[in-house]
Amino acid sequence: MIDLNLKDDKLVIENIEKLRAKGNINDLPIILDYLNAPSNPEIEKALYNFIFDIKDPKAVDPIIAAIQNDKYQPIQKKLIEMCWQSSLKFAKHIGLFVDLLINGNFEIAFEALTVIENMEEALDPKSKEHEMAKLKDAISTVSEDRKAWLHEAFHIIEQASE
Repeated sequence: MIDLNLKDDKLVIENIEKLRAKGNINDLPIILDYLNAPSNPEIEKALYNFIFDIKDPKAVDPIIAAIQNDKYQPIQKKLIEMCWQSSLKFAKHIGLFVDLLINGNFEIAFEALTVIENMEEALDPKSKEHEMAKLKDAISTVSEDRKAWLHEAFHIIEQASE
């Protein structure tokens, strides 16, 4: 378990680095709470590296829950970025990323599109149809600059394997 309350920042960073190889998802709530109001840029960087290195597929659901939780709004962009940078699989949550692409601010939408672009796993046929319909319906309601992104996401999802 990571102790982020130690007085010695160097010791905290060393402990994070030791635990990175294991990437224990039990540490996620503590990490996310710290990242929401970081007090040291070096510790913040080490913690993001820790999250980016998590390999346990059980981490997907807590990460998705954090993205959806208003409490973690300040770090939402970084969490979405982590989704496309990690080796974890997020295809079963394609709907969330489509919603973020349609409704998020510019940065959130861009990160969501990047997650969609980097999904390599197969998509459920029903999800695929539903998300394509959602994108098609939204195209007429979004700004001109966002339309291209929605078209791109539509084609990526359309071409994704099932």
